[in-house]
Amino acid sequence: MDIFEEIKRMRREMDKLFDSFLAEQSKAFSHIERGFRMPVSDVRETDDEVIVRFEIPGVNKEDINLEITEDTIKLRAQRKAESRLEKEGYFRAESSYKGFYQMLTLPCKVIPERARAEYKNGVLEVRVPKAEKKKEKKAVGVEIK
Repeated sequence: MDIFEEIKRMRREMDKLFDSFLAEQSKAFSHIERGFRMPVSDVRETDDEVIVRFEIPGVNKEDINLEITEDTIKLRAQRKAESRLEKEGYFRAESSYKGFYQMLTLPCKVIPERARAEYKNGVLEVRVPKAEKKKEKKAVGVEIK
């Protein structure tokens, strides 16, 4: 086999893999509207719960949508549009985003029905109890008489 033909074949395979990866990534982010930002977030795990903090300044509590499953947390926080740009006197205005969106995979299984959330000073803190770990089945040898 010609070495150059093998290199060409490998390149075609790599191109296919790369194209497939890009297609999957674009699907993953296709639901995010233009103008939404990913908030700064922290995920912390204690013995009993998972604690997630999102920094979402400028958002009213009523405009926050939070969905939790046993292993993910999804935040969408909409900022109310301001008509301040129409007012006179602005030399420069850079805050043009619509809100925040983020979906995180949690480090362990949780109980979403028992989640608690508090929004204060632009920070949303979510606490979700961990699901009990299933006890591993222990095999016991039995002596045969």
